[in-house]
Amino acid sequence: MMAKLQQQSRLRRLLAVESARIMADEGVSDFRAAKEKAARRLGASGDAQQGWPSNAEIEAELQSRLQLFHGEAHNAELRQLREQAAQSMHWLAAFQPRLIGPVLSGTATRHAAITLHLFADTPESVIFFLMDQQVAYEEAWQRLHYGDAPARDYPSLKLNYAGADLRLVLFELDEDRRSPASPVDGRPLRRATLAQLQKLLEAGSPPP
Repeated sequence: MMAKLQQQSRLRRLLAVESARIMADEGVSDFRAAKEKAARRLGASGDAQQGWPSNAEIEAELQSRLQLFHGEAHNAELRQLREQAAQSMHWLAAFQPRLIGPVLSGTATRHAAITLHLFADTPESVIFFLMDQQVAYEEAWQRLHYGDAPARDYPSLKLNYAGADLRLVLFELDEDRRSPASPVDGRPLRRATLAQLQKLLEAGSPPP
């Protein structure tokens, strides 16, 4: 029994390390996709998924890997993404933009898109703004969770602005007070205003 537990623990650790490597080196941004790819490579795709590492375990490995193997290059790429995020948030200031995800947490790679939450009276307000700016966009949906409540689908837009790939998730005006769950640990997702992001850039370090 002890040997089996040790084997499961070792496999969990290997899956976490390989998933993090895939996300860091191959540009895979989805935790589940990275885990499934890692499991296939390690010959563990048929194993019970409840024994696989959590998203939080993988993110911890990813943070370590980026600093250990990518170091200054990662820091430069992250700063560029954050500067592009600040530029985009200034452009979208009318919609109270909030930065979320890997660009905020510090685990973004050069492959990452910048994800912003926008708040408007209607999604059409954002769309009309983009049309006036003559910016091409692609419509999609983003499924988000709030604790134990049923998941909700939100309109989202994919576009490129000033050389950066943006993912805009559109919320109603009064939804800035409650944040959806993080895909990493299930806690309320951290959101940063433009002012908070600018302080982060001035400090030159990831948020606490």
